Amino acid sequence: MVKRWDPFKDIAHLSEMMSRLLNEEIHHLTIGPKVQSDWTPAVDLVEMDDMFVLKADLAGIDRKDISIEVIDCQLILKGERKLRKPSSEEKHFRLERPYGKFIRVFPLPSEVDCAKVHAALQDGVLEVILPKNESQTAHKIPIKCELE
Repeated sequence: MVKRWDPFKDIAHLSEMMSRLLNEEIHHLTIGPKVQSDWTPAVDLVEMDDMFVLKADLAGIDRKDISIEVIDCQLILKGERKLRKPSSEEKHFRLERPYGKFIRVFPLPSEVDCAKVHAALQDGVLEVILPKNESQTAHKIPIKCELE
């Protein structure tokens, strides 16, 4: 079996790794004091014509332990997955899921209408809808034919 190599996939992977490494420092420089992240939740951030949609895997986190802000064209997602203390009858045999605080900062390439941002947490997936300002959305311009 021949395996195809895609050099752009390696570049995209490297870019994502650099983004995660610099994430804390960017927050420190642009928002405020450095916050230690104990783990990094997986996210998808998709841009559409009129909005951005962020989906984050936050299973086991109560919505009161999640914070979402849009500041200076950046989406800031913070939260904490708390480790439940075992009862006297329990002892941990294996702990593989990450626990503790996290912070993610996502630069947004277009202005977001902060008044219309909304979020929902369902089945452990946080979905944040970030509508763009109407002046920032793309408008298709028809081209007229003037051959006559």
